[in-house]
Amino acid sequence: MHEILPQIIFYVFSAIAVFSALMVVTQNNPVRCVLFLVLTFFACSVLWILVHAEFLALILVLVYVGAVMTLFLFVIMMLNIDIESMRSHYLRYLPFGLIIVALLTGLLLVAVPNDAFNSAVQLSNNVVQQVEDSMVLIGVDTTKPLSNTESLGLVLYTNYVLAFELAAVILLVSIVAAITLVHRKPHRSKQQDIVRQIMTRREDRVRLVKMKSEK
Repeated sequence: MHEILPQIIFYVFSAIAVFSALMVVTQNNPVRCVLFLVLTFFACSVLWILVHAEFLALILVLVYVGAVMTLFLFVIMMLNIDIESMRSHYLRYLPFGLIIVALLTGLLLVAVPNDAFNSAVQLSNNVVQQVEDSMVLIGVDTTKPLSNTESLGLVLYTNYVLAFELAAVILLVSIVAAITLVHRKPHRSKQQDIVRQIMTRREDRVRLVKMKSEK
């Protein structure tokens, strides 16, 4: 029973992922599309856990479901989207979309070499060897089995620590630059000063001028 259980979980959540992915691209309501995309991410995270990639599963749930999809959902619910026009455009461009999908699938089949999966296995073996070498250098007991998150952390903070720090600095600079650009006031533009409008007096708004009548 324990040997059949992972297969059952794999087929069940694979079917859920495929079904929810199809519902994402076929639903007319954008809110439902986002909710089905969240279900797809949850199903894919379970599949990642089955292959012992718990770090990717957690990132998929925490980052995409917890942050990105929540932002998408709020933006879509705040927008006034015309469902009927979307439905008409969907039916109009459906044949063109199917042709594009067929062309992309053909290009992927042509571009992927025959020994791609063998090279991927060799690459994974090289990554495992790098992890073991890093563990020996920092004095970690190699007899104890490590999880996927621990192995990734050992490689990331030993062999690629400089690239990791550079990526963090670049992200920090981009955040500061985005905030600076947003809060920068435009030059030579007329703006409404609400405080000045509220603090004005009646004498400043209306000026009565007495003029002599013409004879």
